[in-house]
Amino acid sequence: MIDTSLIDQLTTIKSKITELTAEKEKLEAEIILASSKDLENTKYKTVTYASEQGNKITATIAETLKLTYPTLLKKIFGAAYSDAVKEETKYTLTASAKRMLTKVWTGSYIKQSLNDAIAQLPVDDITLKKLAKKLKGINFETDKKNLINIGGLSEQEANEYAYLISEAAAWQSYSTLLELNGITSDSDIAEITKLIDTAMIVDESTKISVE
Repeated sequence: MIDTSLIDQLTTIKSKITELTAEKEKLEAEIILASSKDLENTKYKTVTYASEQGNKITATIAETLKLTYPTLLKKIFGAAYSDAVKEETKYTLTASAKRMLTKVWTGSYIKQSLNDAIAQLPVDDITLKKLAKKLKGINFETDKKNLINIGGLSEQEANEYAYLISEAAAWQSYSTLLELNGITSDSDIAEITKLIDTAMIVDESTKISVE
């Protein structure tokens, strides 16, 4: 025979879970709304809030690249197609290709090399050389931490330069692709950029993490 009190305990626990889940979703929605307002009209994709008790919440805008006209990928990538696209029953882009196309589609790039962007950092030559080995423009948070820990930048400065570096890295990847396919004129570059705008769409959603 089962102890029937276990049934009542389990029912109570499930009820509490339902209530807590609903409350959690409500709080997350409020935080996402607040973070969206704080990030609006800025280039930043993440914001962190801290309570008086030392708890932290980080809200991050996640960008998801979705293909609308996958057949255009061969023209976009040209000779690099087989390296950038995995052909299955659906078209799957490599992580680096997704990152580059997302930046191009959203216009989040600046026409300068990664090295040129790093050279603008307000640090001495020795520190600059150390940072040049660490900063890749791939992971915003990693670059930001290196700028703070190695470069001695403030969090605000680190945010600004980490974003600059990510934009420069995006352009460097894109310009390398264009050069690989012999695309150098402004009109041809504009054509490929337009193809990217047409062939895919980037959805944005905000995710939060609690510390």
